[in-house]
Amino acid sequence: MPRVLIGPTKPDVHNEEYGKSYNILNNLYDDYFTVDTYTRTVSDRLDPENVTVHSLRGANRLTFYSKLYYTVFRELQKGNVDIYHHMNLSYRWFNPILILGLHDDIPVVVGPCQTGHAIMAEEFNRMLSLSIGKDLSRSLTDPLHTAVDATRDVVLDPPRMNLFKRTLNAADRIVVVDKEAHEMYANLVDESKLRTIPLGVDPNVFEYSEPDNSQEIVAIGRLRERKGYDVLLEALDQIQQEYPEVHVNVFGDGPLEDELREQAKRLNIENNVTFHGYVDQSIVREHLSRARAFVHPSRSEGFSMVRLEAMSTGCPVVVTNVSGANEMVREGKEGFVVPIESPDAIADAVTTLLSDYELTKQISRQARDRVEEKYDWRKIADEYLDLYRSLSG
Repeated sequence: MPRVLIGPTKPDVHNEEYGKSYNILNNLYDDYFTVDTYTRTVSDRLDPENVTVHSLRGANRLTFYSKLYYTVFRELQKGNVDIYHHMNLSYRWFNPILILGLHDDIPVVVGPCQTGHAIMAEEFNRMLSLSIGKDLSRSLTDPLHTAVDATRDVVLDPPRMNLFKRTLNAADRIVVVDKEAHEMYANLVDESKLRTIPLGVDPNVFEYSEPDNSQEIVAIGRLRERKGYDVLLEALDQIQQEYPEVHVNVFGDGPLEDELREQAKRLNIENNVTFHGYVDQSIVREHLSRARAFVHPSRSEGFSMVRLEAMSTGCPVVVTNVSGANEMVREGKEGFVVPIESPDAIADAVTTLLSDYELTKQISRQARDRVEEKYDWRKIADEYLDLYRSLSG
């Protein structure tokens, strides 16, 4: 029975934060392949009997990845691996095993690969804190971010991109998540290596229901600069002038909460918005199932899972034109795609939905159909299994 070795995935396999690695692994049901992967911790049990998750402890991500690559190398050298899959490769990152050619002649899959997104100061702080396993003060990391940002193009990016390209060149197949990622990676490697397989959502968890004839809006995500909540509040100021009862429920916490509350007061819309903070996913699903629209005003984004979750529940979406947006959300069919930094466009799209309940119901059904057709995790995992079969002969 052919054996697939997967690593790295995410350091912690669980079904939170959209669970990309978890949901691919959890749907790799197959009688032909056995699958082994190595992670730091396993928080949620995987269902397929042919998939085994091995736990590698580490005080922080640096020690974990050191153990991981050593373990993967050792397994590859034993000669009982038929396909090696590097699942979690961030843009401009690398795999030392592939760069050094230590995988011998074993077929290699890399991906899902996305386009990169902007790393702002607060996100830089979070990434650095996670890497060393300790919360760092912004007063310490912000000057470092400024210095890194200023020297990135000249000093950091050339060697990073070199290692990234060498990792990609060592792969037999590279999975990209959408057309924009395909175009980007086609400039880096032979296009024949690329295969497009999107990320997805579980439609049995995010169940469909017809939206209420209400003025309830939902927004979901960390309260940080990249997510564009300040633009949403400016749009809400315009919407409430025509629909005074409109209400936005914001789910997520983050460093900008106090600043956003102050902005709402300044705009005199504090009664039109509720900041719920971080809540259980079941509460979010309940609100999505009733909402008239989901608004996602991000300034920068990779492949957005939360947009798919809203669509799966049948909630029409109003989303910014970031990477992959027009492929996921076809204008006027599953929702509306608007320019970034455009409160006017968000307001126009939301008022269009609020003014026409029949249109809302039509878009709701089309959004769910789009998910079932293209973004169901079960279908996505089947595409990975087909890819493994093509490499295993």
